[in-house]
Amino acid sequence: MTLIASFRTADGIVIAGDSLATMSAQLRFQSEVPARCPKCKHEFILKPKIQAQIPASTFPYAQKVFPFLDDFGVGTFGAGEVLGKTMWFAITELESSMSKTKKSDLVAGGAGAVAGAVGKHIHRLLKKEVGGVEKLKKLGKKTVVGFQIVGYDGDVAKTVEVKIGNGVQTEEHIGRTCTVSGMREVVTALWDLAKKEARYAPPVQVFSLQDAINYVDFLIRTTSLCQQFSQAIPGVGGDIDIALVTPFNGFQWIRQKELGKVLAGGRNG
Repeated sequence: MTLIASFRTADGIVIAGDSLATMSAQLRFQSEVPARCPKCKHEFILKPKIQAQIPASTFPYAQKVFPFLDDFGVGTFGAGEVLGKTMWFAITELESSMSKTKKSDLVAGGAGAVAGAVGKHIHRLLKKEVGGVEKLKKLGKKTVVGFQIVGYDGDVAKTVEVKIGNGVQTEEHIGRTCTVSGMREVVTALWDLAKKEARYAPPVQVFSLQDAINYVDFLIRTTSLCQQFSQAIPGVGGDIDIALVTPFNGFQWIRQKELGKVLAGGRNG
Protein backbone atom coordinates (compact mmCIF):
# COMPACT_ATOMS: atom_id res chain seq x y z
CA MET A 1 0.00 0.00 0.00
CA THR A 2 2.93 2.33 0.68
CA LEU A 3 3.52 5.42 2.79
CA ILE A 4 4.27 8.70 1.04
CA ALA A 5 5.28 11.67 3.20
CA SER A 6 5.92 15.24 2.09
CA PHE A 7 7.03 18.12 4.28
CA ARG A 8 6.78 21.76 3.29
CA THR A 9 9.43 23.96 4.90
CA ALA A 10 10.43 27.59 4.45
CA ASP A 11 13.25 26.51 2.10
CA GLY A 12 11.71 23.72 0.05
CA ILE A 13 9.50 20.64 -0.06
CA VAL A 14 10.77 17.22 0.95
CA ILE A 15 8.98 14.14 -0.43
CA ALA A 16 9.74 10.54 0.50
CA GLY A 17 8.36 7.05 -0.01
CA ASP A 18 9.21 3.43 0.70
CA SER A 19 9.99 0.79 -1.95
CA LEU A 20 7.89 -2.25 -1.04
CA ALA A 21 5.56 -3.68 -3.67
CA THR A 22 3.07 -6.36 -2.59
CA MET A 23 1.79 -8.82 -5.17
CA SER A 24 -1.61 -10.45 -4.65
CA ALA A 25 -2.80 -13.91 -5.66
CA GLN A 26 -6.28 -15.25 -6.25
CA LEU A 27 -7.04 -17.89 -3.62
CA ARG A 28 -9.73 -20.42 -4.55
CA PHE A 29 -10.91 -23.40 -2.53
CA GLN A 30 -14.01 -25.45 -1.89
CA SER A 31 -15.22 -26.43 1.55
CA GLU A 32 -17.83 -28.80 2.94
CA VAL A 33 -20.23 -27.31 5.46
CA PRO A 34 -22.91 -29.38 7.24
CA ALA A 35 -26.36 -27.75 7.13
CA ARG A 36 -29.95 -28.52 8.18
CA CYS A 37 -33.21 -27.31 6.69
CA PRO A 38 -35.05 -25.25 9.36
CA LYS A 39 -38.43 -26.57 8.16
CA CYS A 40 -38.05 -30.29 7.46
CA LYS A 41 -34.87 -30.82 9.54
CA HIS A 42 -33.25 -32.60 6.61
CA GLU A 43 -29.46 -32.65 6.94
CA PHE A 44 -27.21 -32.14 3.95
CA ILE A 45 -23.75 -30.90 2.95
CA LEU A 46 -23.10 -27.53 1.32
CA LYS A 47 -20.01 -27.19 -0.87
CA PRO A 48 -19.40 -23.45 -1.22
CA LYS A 49 -16.64 -22.21 -3.50
CA ILE A 50 -14.62 -19.46 -1.84
CA GLN A 51 -12.21 -17.06 -3.51
CA ALA A 52 -10.26 -14.09 -2.21
CA GLN A 53 -7.29 -11.88 -2.99
CA ILE A 54 -4.41 -12.44 -0.58
CA PRO A 55 -0.86 -11.03 -0.43
CA ALA A 56 1.42 -13.55 -2.12
CA SER A 57 4.89 -11.98 -2.22
CA THR A 58 6.73 -8.69 -1.80
CA PHE A 59 9.42 -6.95 -3.84
CA PRO A 60 11.47 -4.16 -2.20
CA TYR A 61 12.51 -2.17 -5.28
CA ALA A 62 9.39 -0.34 -6.45
CA GLN A 63 9.86 3.20 -7.77
CA LYS A 64 7.29 5.27 -5.85
CA VAL A 65 8.95 8.70 -5.79
CA PHE A 66 10.16 10.34 -9.01
CA PRO A 67 10.42 13.69 -10.82
CA PHE A 68 7.90 15.15 -13.25
CA LEU A 69 8.77 17.93 -15.71
CA ASP A 70 11.94 18.54 -13.66
CA ASP A 71 10.11 21.00 -11.38
CA PHE A 72 7.74 18.67 -9.51
CA GLY A 73 7.95 15.59 -7.33
CA VAL A 74 5.50 12.70 -7.51
CA GLY A 75 4.81 10.05 -4.87
CA THR A 76 2.41 7.19 -5.60
CA PHE A 77 0.43 4.95 -3.26
CA GLY A 78 -2.25 2.28 -3.63
CA ALA A 79 -2.17 0.06 -6.72
CA GLY A 80 1.30 -0.33 -8.18
CA GLU A 81 0.16 -0.87 -11.77
CA VAL A 82 -2.62 0.14 -14.11
CA LEU A 83 -3.22 -1.43 -17.53
CA GLY A 84 0.01 -3.40 -17.10
CA LYS A 85 2.10 -0.28 -16.49
CA THR A 86 3.81 0.73 -13.27
CA MET A 87 2.91 4.18 -12.03
CA TRP A 88 6.44 5.38 -12.77
CA PHE A 89 6.13 4.14 -16.35
CA ALA A 90 2.63 5.57 -16.82
CA ILE A 91 3.60 9.03 -15.55
CA THR A 92 6.89 9.07 -17.47
CA GLU A 93 4.94 8.04 -20.57
CA LEU A 94 2.57 10.96 -20.00
CA GLU A 95 5.48 13.36 -19.67
CA SER A 96 7.21 12.11 -22.81
CA SER A 97 4.00 12.38 -24.87
CA MET A 98 3.46 16.07 -24.09
CA SER A 99 4.35 18.87 -26.46
CA LYS A 100 6.73 21.62 -25.32
CA THR A 101 3.78 24.00 -25.13
CA LYS A 102 1.78 21.66 -22.91
CA LYS A 103 4.76 21.15 -20.62
CA SER A 104 5.26 24.91 -20.34
CA ASP A 105 1.59 25.42 -19.54
CA LEU A 106 1.67 22.81 -16.77
CA VAL A 107 4.83 24.24 -15.23
CA ALA A 108 3.23 27.69 -15.27
CA GLY A 109 0.04 26.28 -13.76
CA GLY A 110 1.91 24.84 -10.79
CA ALA A 111 1.27 21.76 -8.67
CA GLY A 112 -2.50 22.03 -9.06
CA ALA A 113 -2.33 21.88 -12.86
CA VAL A 114 0.08 18.94 -12.77
CA ALA A 115 -2.20 17.08 -10.35
CA GLY A 116 -5.11 17.58 -12.74
CA ALA A 117 -3.14 16.18 -15.68
CA VAL A 118 -1.89 13.17 -13.71
CA GLY A 119 -5.35 12.39 -12.34
CA LYS A 120 -6.97 12.58 -15.77
CA HIS A 121 -4.32 10.35 -17.38
CA ILE A 122 -4.38 7.60 -14.74
CA HIS A 123 -8.19 7.66 -14.52
CA ARG A 124 -8.36 7.11 -18.27
CA LEU A 125 -6.02 4.11 -18.02
CA LEU A 126 -7.99 2.70 -15.08
CA LYS A 127 -11.28 3.05 -16.96
CA LYS A 128 -9.78 1.16 -19.89
CA GLU A 129 -8.45 -1.56 -17.59
CA VAL A 130 -11.78 -2.31 -15.87
CA GLY A 131 -13.79 -2.11 -19.07
CA GLY A 132 -15.61 1.20 -19.12
CA VAL A 133 -17.45 3.78 -17.06
CA GLU A 134 -20.20 1.49 -15.76
CA LYS A 135 -17.75 -1.00 -14.26
CA LEU A 136 -15.75 1.86 -12.84
CA LYS A 137 -18.86 3.08 -11.01
CA LYS A 138 -18.98 -0.21 -9.10
CA LEU A 139 -15.87 0.89 -7.22
CA GLY A 140 -18.02 3.33 -5.27
CA LYS A 141 -15.85 5.62 -3.15
CA LYS A 142 -12.87 3.26 -3.15
CA THR A 143 -9.48 4.78 -3.98
CA VAL A 144 -7.59 2.45 -6.30
CA VAL A 145 -4.46 4.53 -6.73
CA GLY A 146 -3.31 7.85 -5.37
CA PHE A 147 -0.56 10.41 -5.79
CA GLN A 148 1.08 13.26 -3.98
CA ILE A 149 2.20 16.00 -6.35
CA VAL A 150 4.60 18.46 -4.72
CA GLY A 151 5.77 21.73 -6.19
CA TYR A 152 5.20 25.46 -6.22
CA ASP A 153 2.36 27.70 -7.31
CA GLY A 154 4.33 30.91 -7.61
CA ASP A 155 6.18 31.10 -4.30
CA VAL A 156 3.69 28.91 -2.40
CA ALA A 157 4.87 25.42 -1.50
CA LYS A 158 2.09 22.95 -2.12
CA THR A 159 1.24 19.26 -1.83
CA VAL A 160 -1.73 18.09 -3.88
CA GLU A 161 -3.22 14.70 -3.04
CA VAL A 162 -4.88 12.95 -5.99
CA LYS A 163 -7.15 9.98 -5.27
CA ILE A 164 -8.39 7.98 -8.26
CA GLY A 165 -11.16 5.43 -8.41
CA ASN A 166 -14.68 5.94 -9.70
CA GLY A 167 -13.64 9.56 -10.19
CA VAL A 168 -10.71 11.84 -9.44
CA GLN A 169 -10.52 13.74 -6.16
CA THR A 170 -7.87 16.33 -5.34
CA GLU A 171 -7.01 18.06 -2.08
CA GLU A 172 -4.43 20.81 -1.70
CA HIS A 173 -2.19 21.21 1.35
CA ILE A 174 -0.10 24.28 2.16
CA GLY A 175 1.75 25.54 5.22
CA ARG A 176 4.82 24.34 7.09
CA THR A 177 3.80 20.85 8.04
CA CYS A 178 3.73 17.24 6.88
CA THR A 179 1.23 15.41 4.67
CA VAL A 180 1.11 11.60 4.61
CA SER A 181 -0.79 9.30 2.26
CA GLY A 182 -1.31 5.54 2.09
CA MET A 183 -0.81 3.36 5.17
CA ARG A 184 -0.96 6.22 7.65
CA GLU A 185 -2.23 4.39 10.75
CA VAL A 186 1.10 4.47 12.63
CA VAL A 187 1.68 8.12 11.77
CA THR A 188 -1.86 8.98 12.86
CA ALA A 189 -1.21 7.26 16.20
CA LEU A 190 1.95 9.34 16.67
CA TRP A 191 0.14 12.55 15.79
CA ASP A 192 -2.76 11.67 18.10
CA LEU A 193 -0.23 11.24 20.92
CA ALA A 194 1.21 14.67 20.10
CA LYS A 195 -2.27 16.18 20.38
CA LYS A 196 -2.77 14.64 23.82
CA GLU A 197 0.75 15.29 25.10
CA ALA A 198 2.19 18.57 23.81
CA ARG A 199 5.74 17.54 24.76
CA TYR A 200 5.62 14.92 21.96
CA ALA A 201 4.56 17.43 19.29
CA PRO A 202 7.35 18.19 16.79
CA PRO A 203 8.05 21.93 16.30
CA VAL A 204 7.23 21.76 12.59
CA GLN A 205 7.03 25.53 12.14
CA VAL A 206 10.77 25.87 12.68
CA PHE A 207 11.97 22.71 10.92
CA SER A 208 14.96 23.17 8.65
CA LEU A 209 15.32 21.16 5.46
CA GLN A 210 17.49 18.63 7.30
CA ASP A 211 14.88 18.33 10.05
CA ALA A 212 12.22 17.67 7.42
CA ILE A 213 14.39 15.02 5.73
CA ASN A 214 15.00 13.29 9.05
CA TYR A 215 11.32 13.51 9.97
CA VAL A 216 9.85 11.95 6.82
CA ASP A 217 12.50 9.23 7.05
CA PHE A 218 11.48 8.63 10.68
CA LEU A 219 7.76 8.36 9.83
CA ILE A 220 8.28 5.83 7.04
CA ARG A 221 10.92 3.82 8.91
CA THR A 222 8.79 3.68 12.08
CA THR A 223 5.77 2.47 10.09
CA SER A 224 7.90 -0.23 8.45
CA LEU A 225 9.31 -1.42 11.79
CA CYS A 226 5.88 -1.39 13.43
CA GLN A 227 4.52 -3.64 10.68
CA GLN A 228 7.57 -5.88 10.89
CA PHE A 229 6.92 -6.60 14.57
CA SER A 230 3.15 -6.94 14.26
CA GLN A 231 0.74 -9.51 12.85
CA ALA A 232 -0.15 -7.19 9.96
CA ILE A 233 0.84 -7.97 6.38
CA PRO A 234 3.73 -5.56 5.60
CA GLY A 235 2.81 -2.84 3.15
CA VAL A 236 5.68 -0.44 3.86
CA GLY A 237 9.35 -1.39 3.62
CA GLY A 238 12.53 -1.48 1.59
CA ASP A 239 14.72 1.52 0.83
CA ILE A 240 13.37 4.99 1.51
CA ASP A 241 13.75 7.38 -1.42
CA ILE A 242 13.87 11.07 -0.51
CA ALA A 243 13.83 14.09 -2.82
CA LEU A 244 13.76 17.87 -2.51
CA VAL A 245 11.79 20.35 -4.64
CA THR A 246 12.60 24.07 -4.62
CA PRO A 247 11.48 26.89 -6.94
CA PHE A 248 15.13 27.50 -7.86
CA ASN A 249 16.51 24.04 -8.67
CA GLY A 250 13.36 22.01 -9.24
CA PHE A 251 13.52 18.32 -8.32
CA GLN A 252 16.72 17.02 -6.69
CA TRP A 253 17.46 13.63 -5.19
CA ILE A 254 18.54 13.54 -1.54
CA ARG A 255 18.64 9.76 -1.33
CA GLN A 256 17.81 7.26 -4.06
CA LYS A 257 18.19 3.50 -4.29
CA GLU A 258 20.60 2.28 -6.95
CA LEU A 259 17.92 0.95 -9.31
CA GLY A 260 16.18 4.32 -9.27
CA LYS A 261 19.32 6.01 -10.60
CA VAL A 262 19.12 3.89 -13.72
CA LEU A 263 15.37 4.46 -14.15
CA ALA A 264 15.06 8.15 -13.45
CA GLY A 265 18.04 9.38 -15.48
CA GLY A 266 17.85 12.97 -16.63
CA ARG A 267 19.58 15.97 -15.14
CA ASN A 268 18.62 14.91 -11.60
CA GLY A 269 19.77 11.30 -11.86
